[in-house]
Amino acid sequence: MGLFRVLLLINFLFVLNDARRSCAKQYYHQKGDGDLLGDVAFGCICNATYCDDIEPLGALQAEYFAAYISSQSLNRMDRIDFYFTAFPNSSTIAKVDASKTYQTIHGFGGAITDAVGINLLSLSQPVRDTLMKQYYGPTGIDYRITRVPMASCDFSTREYSYSEVANDFELAHFNLTQEDYLYKIPFIKQAQDLVKQNGGDLKLFTTAWSAPGWMKKSGKMQGGGEMLGELSGPYYKTFANYYLRFFEAYHNLGIDFWGVTPINEPSAGLVPNYRWQAMFMSAEMERDYIRDTLGPVLRGSNLTKNIKIMAGDDQRTMFVSESVLQSWPDIILADAAAASFIDGFAVHWYDDWFILESELAKSVSKHPEKFVLATEACTGYMPNEQNVLPGNWGRAEQYALDIIEDLRSGLVGWVDWNIVLDQTGGPNWVNNTVDSPIIANATVDNFLKQPMFYALAHFSYFVKPGYQRVDLDLGTQEPGLDGVAFVSPDGKQRVLVLQNGTPLNITLSIQDTKRPTRFGNLLMPSHSIKTVVWNN
Repeated sequence: MGLFRVLLLINFLFVLNDARRSCAKQYYHQKGDGDLLGDVAFGCICNATYCDDIEPLGALQAEYFAAYISSQSLNRMDRIDFYFTAFPNSSTIAKVDASKTYQTIHGFGGAITDAVGINLLSLSQPVRDTLMKQYYGPTGIDYRITRVPMASCDFSTREYSYSEVANDFELAHFNLTQEDYLYKIPFIKQAQDLVKQNGGDLKLFTTAWSAPGWMKKSGKMQGGGEMLGELSGPYYKTFANYYLRFFEAYHNLGIDFWGVTPINEPSAGLVPNYRWQAMFMSAEMERDYIRDTLGPVLRGSNLTKNIKIMAGDDQRTMFVSESVLQSWPDIILADAAAASFIDGFAVHWYDDWFILESELAKSVSKHPEKFVLATEACTGYMPNEQNVLPGNWGRAEQYALDIIEDLRSGLVGWVDWNIVLDQTGGPNWVNNTVDSPIIANATVDNFLKQPMFYALAHFSYFVKPGYQRVDLDLGTQEPGLDGVAFVSPDGKQRVLVLQNGTPLNITLSIQDTKRPTRFGNLLMPSHSIKTVVWNN
């Protein structure tokens, strides 16, 4: 019968909850796609009357630990409760030491873009309400951070800014657009209300993809290029005031922002014919712009004086010293005046494969007084990839591993890109279509929860704002086994997220150093993610 099965029969207790709705599985045949794990692919379908949910943790007794599992072949956030035992069943010991704490977590989230609003409005009211609750509601995965583009980005249906009259340095003609009122504001407010029902607050942050076209040397938002004039000149000052006017306009509508970055992916602005909106700033330019213009403008207003300014908002390669002569943090923070305005840095994931986790961790540790937040990620963006892959597990593993590596490196959270797209991965005005954790199907008025959604849930549902990362030692590393651990603010609860990215089952035993004589014995099935929670 096997030692593990014997221990399993003796030591675990199923917790059955008839109220928990399980995944309504829809299977897809994907054999032959190059980045896939075989042809086992399924997602979970939701409609106006049914959507799977997560069994609440509830009051967990000290002698039990709860394990939530998602896997390629079978599971989506299924829960089993186990007894702790006096003996480990594996030589692989996952040792959690909550006495050694690291960064405090801000949270997890996604973006509300024009495309998101368009897709939500393509669904009936009951279905879109269900969708929003999946992310933000009491029965959802507890998103606490949301990114909102300032004016248009590629996931709009057109190029637009809030200042379309040339040489309007006083911003007399500044105005929000129909996209704000139709596609963003209603759903931001709904998300805020849902998070409040869940006992939390929603952190909103924003950035522009480009200045209005008349402020750029190219004369248009699309494509790269710099702003006109000197860094301390009228164009840059107007652009800083453009940000302030945006915050004022949203505040007047009942929405306040927690954070901001100076510009999205400034390195993209080096490409003159970049396909969508972009604007170049070097690290030195961003340093001086924040120090002399943007920082004083935002700090000088009672409305925005406490807003978190995050520099960068670009790839790991810009953030890590080993990949460039000097990293953005090294250049910007060397200037004490600029550093005084900066709360943290924002990084994107698109070249994470190129930068070792150890290099990222080293760069984060050099500036412990500034937080680092992952602010954009998606799959299906490469030219040789299919944009939307229904039910694909490989993309869930990409997400989970990246989140684990980022959190182990000291990042305080992880923010996905669009929270919902259509079946083509759009709309996107330059056809830069990608995948999303939820895919809307307006034709039949339902939506598909991709495996990526559940990968995110394994973190966001359990690792709340205020939790701290703690030390995790996996001992002799099993190839393909990765994990990260946390402790609650009161020190009582532990959360351990594990991923087995191999085709083999792995057994391991959890040991909490506060109670070293008891063990939590686990099986990690092939290609699975598991979140384990216990109290001390």
